[in-house]
Amino acid sequence: MKPIFDFIDYRKFLAAYYESKKETSHFFSYRYFSRKLGINSPSFLKHVIDGKRNLTTKMIDRFSHALDLSVKESRYFRNLVLFNQAKTAGEKQEHYAVLRSVIGMVKETVLGADQYDYFSTWYTPVIREMICLRDFNNDYRAIAATLKPPILPSEAKAAVALLLRLKLVERQAEGKYRQTSSAITADSAVTSLAVRSFTRVMFDHAKVAPDTVGKTERHVSGLTMGISQEAYDVIAAEIESFKDRVKLIVNRDQGGSRIYQLNIGMFPVSEDLRTLPVEQEGAQ
Repeated sequence: MKPIFDFIDYRKFLAAYYESKKETSHFFSYRYFSRKLGINSPSFLKHVIDGKRNLTTKMIDRFSHALDLSVKESRYFRNLVLFNQAKTAGEKQEHYAVLRSVIGMVKETVLGADQYDYFSTWYTPVIREMICLRDFNNDYRAIAATLKPPILPSEAKAAVALLLRLKLVERQAEGKYRQTSSAITADSAVTSLAVRSFTRVMFDHAKVAPDTVGKTERHVSGLTMGISQEAYDVIAAEIESFKDRVKLIVNRDQGGSRIYQLNIGMFPVSEDLRTLPVEQEGAQ
């Protein structure tokens, strides 16, 4: 079967997947796939393939899991579905741009648990970006002082050594550094440990940004909203699509001169009102 990246119609991909599974697994059926999805409709996959049903954002995630797609394949599948189901030309163009970025414009390196150290300090990912934008000639004092907030030269030296050891950057013949991949993703083992710590530190930096960074050099905003679980799922999917579009913009940018951190957080600031006890009528 052809890889998913060769398809521009997700229904044709699903049809090819079904036929391939039928040829190699005697037990595979529409009913079996529905059980993997965790739904009771035995013909749901057939209805989607035939164009009688669309996929919601929540169902897209279920399909990705049932299809055993990788992180990159899941991202492509999500935007392929959104591209095919888009109602306007603008939406189609938006998701098609992401599809192109996933196919080949953004080469990614997936970090495993043995590369925990990359996210164990906030400044290592920053230095990875910085030393590839400007040749510091291994002046670790200058590298350390350029960061906000600054770090020790010994910490900067250790970070560069780690990047080289993990093959996330390489030094060229003229001495300049270049990234071996455009983007970094992390597997679940790393995400559950170092990435959480890294994210907490970066949110701490964001807290002081309004007082330490000029208004024209930062964008800090937020929304307080009352929503359902279904709306949360849709917004979370929109955030992932937005991040894909940002990656595309960054990889097309040729004039990088400063490192920015983009934090996106959405978290509850109340209990689920549905779980609260119901007050009795007439209670004082």
